[in-house]
Amino acid sequence: MKRLPAILLVSTLAAACLYPGTALAADGEIPPAALVAMLSTGVLLCAGLVAYRRALGLLITSQYGALLAIYLAHQHRVVLTGGTSICNISSLISCDTVNGSRFAEIAGVPIAVFGFAFYVAVGYLAFKFFRGGAERAPAMIMVLCVMAVGFDIYLAWASYSLGAICLFCAATWAVNVILLVGSTLSARGTSVVAAVTEEASSTVIAGLGALILGVLAYQGGGQPQAGPSGGAASKADASPSDLGSLYELAGGPITLDGTEPLKGDPNAKYTFVEWADFQCPHCAVMFPVMEELLAANKDMNLYYKSYPISDACNRFVEGLRHENACKAAAAAECGRQQGRFWEFAGQMFKNQEYLGADDLRFMAEQVGLEPKAFETCMADPATAQSVVADVEAGGTAQINGTPSIFLKGPFGDQWVRVIGGKEAIETILQAARSGKPLPAPAPPNPER
Repeated sequence: MKRLPAILLVSTLAAACLYPGTALAADGEIPPAALVAMLSTGVLLCAGLVAYRRALGLLITSQYGALLAIYLAHQHRVVLTGGTSICNISSLISCDTVNGSRFAEIAGVPIAVFGFAFYVAVGYLAFKFFRGGAERAPAMIMVLCVMAVGFDIYLAWASYSLGAICLFCAATWAVNVILLVGSTLSARGTSVVAAVTEEASSTVIAGLGALILGVLAYQGGGQPQAGPSGGAASKADASPSDLGSLYELAGGPITLDGTEPLKGDPNAKYTFVEWADFQCPHCAVMFPVMEELLAANKDMNLYYKSYPISDACNRFVEGLRHENACKAAAAAECGRQQGRFWEFAGQMFKNQEYLGADDLRFMAEQVGLEPKAFETCMADPATAQSVVADVEAGGTAQINGTPSIFLKGPFGDQWVRVIGGKEAIETILQAARSGKPLPAPAPPNPER
């Protein structure tokens, strides 16, 4: 027992050091493999500590979970403002897809904030157990962890329905399982009813206090400044290196066949093309952002192309993934044919969880589409072929996810891919309008 203070100090430092490492990884400072190794190391360290000294392990594991929750809450805000992270390793491994989805909030509060409150409550109980004199604390931890793991099962289902995996989220699931196993082993022979009676009130106070602080901190965080892959820190006076990080050469030719929905002046100086998926949460976030940019910048326009993340119509994707995405893209094409594409697209992005056949017909009527013409269009093989044509154009451009936004204008007829969201676009446009030479685009990065 004399070694425990030293072990506590070393373990706490080790767990604390893991968090900056994962943060650096998610901001693009270290390769994705290092991110996986870092998160795995944290989980293994927690498991080892629980096996070695149960009370200490529960305490350190709750700390590590709280750190992961804090970062996920921060990243949630970044995603909602158009930023991205290196956790978007592919369309399958994408923290932003999961963390920016409808499943990532409860009543407008990120579930990561609730997770933080949970880990604080567990940490409070673990600390009491570690100090001695709270033999029933592990049983209370067990009760909390049973609920947490049950919620994790729901989140795993949500992740499956989104067709994406969040590595940071998965790390918290592992942490919760470790906490459940450790607390269960420590609570053997303890009455759960007695534990709840004895510990519930103070635990609720600790968790509720952490939740209130977490909500206040999240809401008071202001507008985040995205990192290298998520936008510029300042639109004015951006340095050449900052500007150069906001775009790169397109991976292949960008082709427009004249059937794309267009918003804005056809003769605008700056032309944007966006490939998107109606079941992609980040695309839903970007849709109103692009509309806002179009309203504020009359010298830009936007062409839309579909890129459903489903092998039902996209040969570049493995698996069904977004099962309604192909039909939604076809419905959008039918909306275009009746002159209601943008209204229809807006409805589908707002109702991503309701894109079945009946839902599409209902929304089509709501935006003013003629029902019989819509049904005829949906049954026409040419409609599905139009979606495939957009997908093939995306394959030629070598896009690797959605949304993918390309820009022509700052470099003449040369297309560049925009890296980031609203702030990145505004910064590029402002720099281009200044008349000063922009840094040459970097070669395309297939891993981005």
